[in-house]
Amino acid sequence: MNLNDLMLDYLRKEGYRPDVTNFGIAFKVEGLTFLYLKDDNDDQYFRLMMPGIYDVTDDNEFAVLRALNETNGSLKVVKLYTMGEGDDRDVWVAFEILADSTPELADFVPRAISLLRAGRQDFYNRLQED
Repeated sequence: MNLNDLMLDYLRKEGYRPDVTNFGIAFKVEGLTFLYLKDDNDDQYFRLMMPGIYDVTDDNEFAVLRALNETNGSLKVVKLYTMGEGDDRDVWVAFEILADSTPELADFVPRAISLLRAGRQDFYNRLQED
């Protein structure tokens, strides 16, 4: 079974309502959207994301980049970056690891969700410092 199928089974067993998409799997936890992005070229690459946590504008771009850079430097495994172009840019949070060939998703998916939420909160806190 590939990692995408394992993730889908895991989410269903844990009571989530996953939505299979062209890019992977979308699901919600306490009202927050998470995306598992499959990689057809690397079955061991596990990438879980929180999309669109903050809009980037010309007015806030410097503060956003400073805050996400500081968050990236202070947290393990989680990284934040901007997605999109022009007036349609926002910040995404990513949890990325290489899983072994027989991953136990229950060992790291809950922590991945927790780390993504922590990255989001750390970013928000750093924006408030500006």
